[in-house]
Amino acid sequence: MKIEQLEVRYIIPKLINPFPLGEVNGKPRIVGPARDMIALQAQTTEGYLGWGTIDTLPFPFYNPEWTEGAWELLQRVGPNVVGVEFFDPQEIVDALGPIVGHNIFKAGFANLFFDASAQINGVPLYSLVGGSRRPVEVGISIPKSASQDDIRKQIAQGFRRIKVKVGPLQDDLEKIALIRNANPDVMLMVDANSSFDHGNPEHMRLLRKFAELDLLMIEQPLAPDDIRHHIALQQKFDREGIPGRVCLDESIETLDQLEQAIEGGIPIINIKIARVGGLHVAKQMIDRAQSEGVATWIGGMLEPTPSKAHSLAMATHPGVTLPSDISGTKAYFVEGDDPVTEPMEREGAVIKIREVPGRGWDIDQVKLKEITAKQVVFEKK
Repeated sequence: MKIEQLEVRYIIPKLINPFPLGEVNGKPRIVGPARDMIALQAQTTEGYLGWGTIDTLPFPFYNPEWTEGAWELLQRVGPNVVGVEFFDPQEIVDALGPIVGHNIFKAGFANLFFDASAQINGVPLYSLVGGSRRPVEVGISIPKSASQDDIRKQIAQGFRRIKVKVGPLQDDLEKIALIRNANPDVMLMVDANSSFDHGNPEHMRLLRKFAELDLLMIEQPLAPDDIRHHIALQQKFDREGIPGRVCLDESIETLDQLEQAIEGGIPIINIKIARVGGLHVAKQMIDRAQSEGVATWIGGMLEPTPSKAHSLAMATHPGVTLPSDISGTKAYFVEGDDPVTEPMEREGAVIKIREVPGRGWDIDQVKLKEITAKQVVFEKK
């Protein structure tokens, strides 16, 4: 694949509701009301238009990357991928230069390669990442502020897996306990987004109580860079016969980190294709987890439909064994701000993969233009 022209846009689609990630040290982390990110469109020699996004957030409160920083880096390295023949996704990532970290930035280009390659080869995207044609079961992520009634309404919609954001608060524990007792058959899980401190006795008491509820999982309770104490927490649950299952999310950015988690007995891993550096890395991780009997599921970064389609393709991999965070995009973006001709929607608790070449959802260039704050085009000189 050769890119003849690379168009990059700083886009600001608006969200229907701001999306809270949870608090750290008492400070809230909220995405919205606009979801700024960077859209990449590559015109290939064959005439196809590949798509990718750099799914950074407006401030480095999820990981060290942020959108304005990614935009500045893009001005320096974007020209490096124009006019060059690429045969695999890692080649396009390497062409950016010797960049340390910045997985979300790199993922935008790796996923762009896959997107264009699927079109060039006339095959559905899932076929390039080890997937198979099957409906993808999805769950829903519910903000910390949701009431019990809000959560009951989501359960009534048919979701088998319900994720609720929580923090180190007794009120959150009591809310989840009531939901669990009322809905014993639902795959109920909590996502702490690194808000618990392993050195705080009250936090650890609350985590034990969450674990005793026999939830599907407790996602990322401790700090992102703290795999060691997550492993110790899981080992404590196992040793004491507590049915708690720790899931790692932000802690897993590399294959080495995945190996540490697997070797330490972590039973579930959330794979976000942006966080790990792209579809090719996500596939390696899922293959490895599958070989060791570790459950995986696909997480999201509040992407618009064309990028969500990349996650959907990855979610068809047979190693993805739990419902993924791909509940469609219509519920998140203001109408007209999702730059596709038709937003991704679910049918009950599944989303059906489209058996067409490429990602399956077409870009609406008019909508894309309307949510663009700034734009640069790189061409071969």
